Amino acid sequence: MKITLTVNAVCDIGCKKPSNEDMILLHDKMFRDGKRKVVFNTKTGFLKDRVIIAVADGVGGLNKGEIASEQVLKSLSSMLMNIPDDLDNVELRNVFEIYTAETHASLAKDMGSTLVGLFFYNGKLFKYHAGDSRIYRMIKGEMERLTVDHSLCESGGQKDAPSNVITNSIGGGSSAFIEFAEIENPFGNNYYYLLSSDGMHDMVSKSEISNLMDQADGADKLNDLAKKYGGKDNISIVTVKINM
Repeated sequence: MKITLTVNAVCDIGCKKPSNEDMILLHDKMFRDGKRKVVFNTKTGFLKDRVIIAVADGVGGLNKGEIASEQVLKSLSSMLMNIPDDLDNVELRNVFEIYTAETHASLAKDMGSTLVGLFFYNGKLFKYHAGDSRIYRMIKGEMERLTVDHSLCESGGQKDAPSNVITNSIGGGSSAFIEFAEIENPFGNNYYYLLSSDGMHDMVSKSEISNLMDQADGADKLNDLAKKYGGKDNISIVTVKINM
């Protein structure tokens, strides 16, 4: 069965930061400060089909966030592009754990980055994340969030803590972990996924995200809203439309 992934991505410095520490990976191409549209055509059950989509956000308050986000995505692409074609879910989880440990160890102690992404592999779709960048999904107009922020506010249970105080990143701490899982019921006509850094979802309401994420220019409109509301951080948005 053929599956088409139509991807629209925007990476923007925002309105307040002096530099852009976010970066987006679309398979084997990385970029910041711009926008891209890519269409991937895949086939379920066809072993060599794989698509990598990810967002990395250099950790605020640490040095060289732009270098950290680039290294996190470069290492991810290199590893996933070169794994065997027939790994099962347990073996693939081990790949992500090795990637996390090796990349975390390779970064200087004052460098770190969040990571969130989707990986199409062997006819399946997997999600992975470390930090507070997010994945949303919309089916038949109903939006759900597929990730829980690794932050004091959410996973730490401290509801009054600032939302941007994270408890996990690749680099920037003594240890790191990645949440990895296969997405159930991943594909259908007009299924939508959205990946974002906190520069978008901390500024734009859940209802506004829901209203825009299934539009062809939704990434652009969400970026415009985040900047309209102050653009306090760098902004990364990736929308993915599924058709079969």
